[in-house]
Amino acid sequence: MARLARLYRYGAVAGGLALLALSTGAGQPQANPDYGFVLSDMSLLFYLGDDKLDCPNGRSPSTREAFLESQTPVERARLQKPENAEELEHKYKTDYVFGPGGKDICSNPEAFDTPERILQKPTQSKIAPGMDLDGAASADQPAPGTCGHDSFVGTSGAQGVDNQYYRAIACNTLWRGVNGSPGDFRGELHWHDQNAVAVVVRSVDSWDNDPQVEVVIAASADRPPVDATQKIVDGGSVGITPGDKYRTVTRGRIENGVLITEPANVTLPMNWVGASGGEFMLRHARIRAKLTPEGGLKGEAGGYRPIDNAMGTKRVGGPGVASTAGLECASVRKTLRLLADGDRDPKTGQCASVSTALSFAALPAFVFDQGALVGAPGGKALRQAQR
Repeated sequence: MARLARLYRYGAVAGGLALLALSTGAGQPQANPDYGFVLSDMSLLFYLGDDKLDCPNGRSPSTREAFLESQTPVERARLQKPENAEELEHKYKTDYVFGPGGKDICSNPEAFDTPERILQKPTQSKIAPGMDLDGAASADQPAPGTCGHDSFVGTSGAQGVDNQYYRAIACNTLWRGVNGSPGDFRGELHWHDQNAVAVVVRSVDSWDNDPQVEVVIAASADRPPVDATQKIVDGGSVGITPGDKYRTVTRGRIENGVLITEPANVTLPMNWVGASGGEFMLRHARIRAKLTPEGGLKGEAGGYRPIDNAMGTKRVGGPGVASTAGLECASVRKTLRLLADGDRDPKTGQCASVSTALSFAALPAFVFDQGALVGAPGGKALRQAQR
């Protein structure tokens, strides 16, 4: 059974190798191999430290708590009496969530960005996952195109880490969770629920050190190869969607086995919570990842997400995100706006995107661009296919 499963998994690899042999000369290795992958993970990185140190002011308010905070002390006390429970529920789930014209605080959070709107409670943690995205000397000396802010120390001890998204949401229970369990919103990016994303690393002379390689990140019209549990697996074949909108090409290098890309804007199609037509955006994105023994890539990605793109799933979720899940969306967006640190407008001085940190993993795959093979697996996946 195990042998059959292995043959099934690598059937596409063997077929692709035949095409590779035809395109490079029978049995001859490519002079500058182009490695193909399919994205298997790019989700939020989160540091869970000590609540007393990270969130000394408590957790950020839920919709119910934010509504009560907006009331006078006398009215707040009245509404919290047991006999007024039904009135309280109606007021915070309907009157507070909806505004003029039927707009709600999650579908149109910017419409509720008023001076009196309550803020999230930013984390006071000194530690956060992520990268030094701006290279700023200090909060008082921001890099060009950015807004000054205090940086974090990375989870591995690196200095100058930029992660303002984490600063904004780290004390919200819907991300932080309860009793060590992650909050529901921490895993909102699910790449196995989307069409595949192809990754190609081109002109690799050595996976130990190579001063210049090319990296392609592109959308695909294909679904990613998955097993019976819907987990993305290696050894499949994916195509690249024609056009430049969802294709990013950037330069990179390999240092001591780590692939490091130069900043580039990444836009990929994404179905937000089942609704088609959405997009995932990561501006000035960069990747740091190592080639695994199995022939995949594993590491992290960092960059700046436009504020409203970072609110994508909440907008699509609509008023239920506020009334049922309990997220005060307008508060989250206002906090992100105030903490934004990327894409500074030279006229207004305001920043339009927020730094964030993501995990990154990709599995070996055959990648085709308009029928032509542009990247093939390496490492263990290739060796097994050749047996």
